[in-house]
Amino acid sequence: MMRQKGYLLIIAAFFSIKGYGQQNPDQIFDTTIHTVIVAPIGNSLAAPIISLNNGGILKVSFDDFKAQYEDYYYAIELMDSTWQPSELNEFNYVRGFNQNRITNYAASSMSMQNYFHYQFDFPNANCKPILSGNYIFKVYKGNDKQSPVFTKRFYVVEDIAIVNAGIQEPFDGSIARTHQKVNVNVDVRNIPSFQTDQLTIKVIQNNQFNNPQSVSTPDFIKGSVLVFNNESNLIFPGGNEARWLDLQSLSLRSDRIASITYVDKRTHIYVKPDLSRADLLYANYKDLNGGYLIMNTESLINETQNDYAKVHFYYATKDNAALLDKRLYLTGSLTNNTLDNGSEMVFDVNKGIYQKTLLLKQGYYSYKYVLQDRIDPNFLDNFRDTEGDHTETENDYTVLVYYHTLGNKNDQLIGHVTINSKQF
Repeated sequence: MMRQKGYLLIIAAFFSIKGYGQQNPDQIFDTTIHTVIVAPIGNSLAAPIISLNNGGILKVSFDDFKAQYEDYYYAIELMDSTWQPSELNEFNYVRGFNQNRITNYAASSMSMQNYFHYQFDFPNANCKPILSGNYIFKVYKGNDKQSPVFTKRFYVVEDIAIVNAGIQEPFDGSIARTHQKVNVNVDVRNIPSFQTDQLTIKVIQNNQFNNPQSVSTPDFIKGSVLVFNNESNLIFPGGNEARWLDLQSLSLRSDRIASITYVDKRTHIYVKPDLSRADLLYANYKDLNGGYLIMNTESLINETQNDYAKVHFYYATKDNAALLDKRLYLTGSLTNNTLDNGSEMVFDVNKGIYQKTLLLKQGYYSYKYVLQDRIDPNFLDNFRDTEGDHTETENDYTVLVYYHTLGNKNDQLIGHVTINSKQF
């Protein structure tokens, strides 16, 4: 059972963070913080989106390896569509308090790794947004809002535009069988004095927030409907169904695990080397599209009894040689869906193989590999040499519609839709 502590919430001014990466709002600044999840209650694989009009609740959770109670608070901050801080004062976009103690926590049990698990639901009676747009959660200790332990994005939509989207093969014959193209229609009949040049559409594939595709100019307007179907816009690599790794039990060796060892009270799991799938035929199977689920097969409480393991991933090239002009990344929610030092594979010259070690909580994980040119990376080629690209691949797409009227200080998020490529 999670303990509830009845503290009186404190009203305090809220200041913007200085010094964290604005382009990537999903950051962990304290190395003892792990498994940060922000998702709708009941669907931890979905994008963190709530509606001003139609409600919705997000569950925010994380583990702290300090394994003792810490006086954590959370606040929210409004951002613009490019994840820069808004010029608005918090009193313009928050109803209630913007310094809220996290009172729902519990100590781990039955796990070799000691930790405290914290969680809260949002919005709630003490804090809720009143404007649409991009937001971040800031979690920090005590009154030290300038030094968050982590930040995490979420979206608030007001759903005043009617958004429809579809997926088709690209018109370009050279990528027709390897890529997917998204078409979008936006009905703005409910927006008075609508200004076409103030609208931007962003499309995200499989919650890979680091690679949104954007378009601002409709190809034509039909009554109140803006149509975006240009043959060269909103094109994504089809990729392949995600690889998988079953860590629901840290003592049983599942199909993808080569060996398990125990060193200094830590479980080490060595994954069988992954190979390129670029030359293989497409195979259809159910996957998690790069997400993961915290779960177990041992009748444990997922939040507080699941253990942690050091998981060693390996990727072998055809000739066991380093790809000197390329960077290889292990991607998915397990590496925060970013292409950076935290996800880049390192080549072991002695073993002739790429490797990456992650500390992961018991669960079921999915992931892919991205290979990019060091000098001139091309998003459309991310999976070409590692996973292969197939137009048949099942992918989720989230369409976000932003609107910034002249004189307004925030980018409204006026509509959204999530679609799956298998629908079409």
